[in-house]
Amino acid sequence: MEPLQGKTSLSRVIWLYGVVGSLLYGAIELFLDPGDEGVMRVYVIGGLIFSVYVTVATYQCAMNCRSAFLGRFVRVSALISLLLLPVLAYLELAGVLTLTLPTVGGDL
Repeated sequence: MEPLQGKTSLSRVIWLYGVVGSLLYGAIELFLDPGDEGVMRVYVIGGLIFSVYVTVATYQCAMNCRSAFLGRFVRVSALISLLLLPVLAYLELAGVLTLTLPTVGGDL
């Protein structure tokens, strides 16, 4: 709860929660069946919740850095991310962001 209260350093939130946490959460997908739509929807929604947590924590801790300019920049970036997260989650759940690889013959 400390990151959400702004009591954690910005670098810790970015590196520990943002980078390492995202890598660990992304690794979970390796163990999931991509053909099971229900499981994949739960995974996407869990990722959305985790992303909102990290983004809000980043916003809250942005002013803990030494540079006022960097703090404002991080806060603006966090707000833009919060606005885009629901859009990206909708596109993912709708299947728009699904990567379709071409087959050997070149036909899709």
